[in-house]
Amino acid sequence: MQQGSFDAGILNLTNWVCNQILVVVAGLMIAAGIYHYSKGHESDRCFYGALASLLCSGFVRLAEAMAGQASGANQYWTAILMLTNYVGNVILPIYAGIEVVKLVLGFGGFFERLNIGDDWLRHLFAAMMSLMASGILRLFEHFVTA
Repeated sequence: MQQGSFDAGILNLTNWVCNQILVVVAGLMIAAGIYHYSKGHESDRCFYGALASLLCSGFVRLAEAMAGQASGANQYWTAILMLTNYVGNVILPIYAGIEVVKLVLGFGGFFERLNIGDDWLRHLFAAMMSLMASGILRLFEHFVTA
């Protein structure tokens, strides 16, 4: 049996769990959610579980990237910059895409039986505001790093 360091073993375990296990669990949760939805059962918990496993995988990968960037007092500044980069470049555009899908479905009349009134305009404004916030964060990040 080969001997290695404990830190390398923990890092390999983390990479294995985040890159493979949580992504596979998310896929299975989405498949279970689609099955529950097709049978008319409540499927929200399955989709939330898939989103949570993908978020855990992404946050652990983000923490790993932030930990290896710099050392000392500069590490905190780099961590804040990386977090802003992740929120501005990943989270807000994905949320905008979800709101655009809700907008199209709401404008097409998909939610008429679920909600009273037109809420497609709210989804339009939410998508526009999240894309605008993403652009402003990217602009601030450019000014800070330049």
